[in-house]
This record gives sequence, C-alpha cells and structure tokens, in this order.
Amino acid sequence: MEKTLLNLREGKLDFRTSLNTIGDAEFEFIKNLVYKQAGIFLAPHKKIMVQSRLNARLRTLGIQSFEDYVAKLKLDPNFATQEMQELINRITTNKTDFFRENHHFEFLKNEYFPQLEKEAAESGSPKSLRIWCSASSTGEEPYSIAITVYDYFQSKPGWNCKIYASDIDTQVLTTAKKGVYRDDRLEPVSDALKKKHFNQFTEKEHVYFEVKPHLKALVDFRQINLLHFPFPITDKLDLIFCRNVVIYFDKSTQKTLFQNFEASLKPKGYLILGHSETMFGISDQFKFLGHTIYQKKT
Repeated sequence: MEKTLLNLREGKLDFRTSLNTIGDAEFEFIKNLVYKQAGIFLAPHKKIMVQSRLNARLRTLGIQSFEDYVAKLKLDPNFATQEMQELINRITTNKTDFFRENHHFEFLKNEYFPQLEKEAAESGSPKSLRIWCSASSTGEEPYSIAITVYDYFQSKPGWNCKIYASDIDTQVLTTAKKGVYRDDRLEPVSDALKKKHFNQFTEKEHVYFEVKPHLKALVDFRQINLLHFPFPITDKLDLIFCRNVVIYFDKSTQKTLFQNFEASLKPKGYLILGHSETMFGISDQFKFLGHTIYQKKT
C-alpha cells in the first residue's frame, strides 16, 4: 500500500497508511452483495465512491486492505451477518432537505387533502389518513409531510392521521428520531413554521432546531428494507412517498417494488416519485397525473 505524508512532528516526517484501493474483484463482490441485500445497483463508475465510503470502515475494523475485508465477508459468516448493516449504511446515499421538490407538498394541501376531506364527508367513511415516507433518510422529508398534515388538519375535528417513515440505514434513522437539526438545514423553512413546529436552542455556539412533540407524535419511524415484502405496515395506505430512491434500482427491482406499492395502497391511492424518476415502460398499474405524481388505477 502507498504511504502518504500526513504531518510534521518535532521536525520528523510522520507517514501513515493512505487510503486503500479497491480492486475490480472486490468491487464486484461488494456490488453483488449490496444488490442482493438492498436492491441497490452499483454501476462501474461508483467504484471510487464505494472505495471512499468504506475506507473509514476498514480503519475502524483494523483491516488492512479490501482484499482482507472481502475475504472476511466470505469466510466468516458471523462477521458477514454483523457487518451487512454497516456496509449498507455506508453505501446508501442520504441527500435530503426540508420541503425538497415543494410542488409535492403544495399538491397535498391544495388538491389531495381537500379531495380526501370532501370524499369522507360525502361517503361517511372514517376520517383517516395514512402516509408512508419510504426513504426518510435523516427525517427532513417525513417532518415536512408532518408539518403539511398538521397545518391542514389541526382545526378539522375527528381526523386520525399517521405518517410511517422508514429507511434501510439505521444511522440516519437515529438522527431522524432525534429530530434535531443545525440552523442551516432549516433554510427552506419559513420563520413562522420554525416558530410553530421547532424549539430553538444554542449549543457550543451553534444554533439548532428540535422538532416539537406534536410533530414527532405524528411520525412512526422504523427500519424497512424495500426488498422485503409484505412490508411491516398493516394499514392500507392512502399515499406513499418514494422519492429519489428507485434511481438506484435496476428496472427489474423497480417493477417488483411498484407492484408491491400498488398492493399496499388503498383503491385510488397515490404514489409520489422523485423528479428524475418515472414508471414509463416499467409499470401500468398507475396513471400519471404530472409532477411525478401517480394514482393507483381502479
């Protein structure tokens, strides 16, 4: 392995081991393992990303090379079982923001919620709303949904609303459950919404915002692997958010996932994807409404 100059100490050169380089065979093994466990397809150009994200893990484990790491995954079943979640945590991408792709939240409060309210009034059906945020990451998306739900239904008596929020990554779920964010993470949130839904505090000269209890009470966080069906949610769902997730799956996995989402939704339920995602040529179980919003066909 290469050596790199790290710093100078007392006039002496201090060398430490540089980042390990992942070989083609090791990348291929990890790629296939991640695909099997999480459905994530790692294209060849993701090799450097995998190398970068796993180097810190190798240092933590005291493993000297990717060859040794892969050998241990292959030959030590106990290690492989324990390490799988750590591996997935480091490979998954968790880019998210409050009110990202805001047109979806505008759709909820201006179109979908009024429609749901009208249908409940006309049919006498239960005033119930069940939403699943299927890739919650560090929590910005489900809390954005919770703000939208709370602000619409808080003055409307009798409504029973619940938001399920899940991710395969246990580390981001821990952050999401805490609901504490640096002030820069809340830049998309208006001052009025910050005051209403967050408690502000300062720690070590940094300003933080913590989600207030009334929002946390709306959201049920849990770890869910989207490859494992039936999903561990017993309620039939009115709407599913699955944004900026299926771009990491191949078409075969996407097709299966869309079938499973369709089975989990109520009649005429909705599925919302990310701005660069589509069902075109993959599923005919939904009709396209625009802005990556789809409705289950009756």
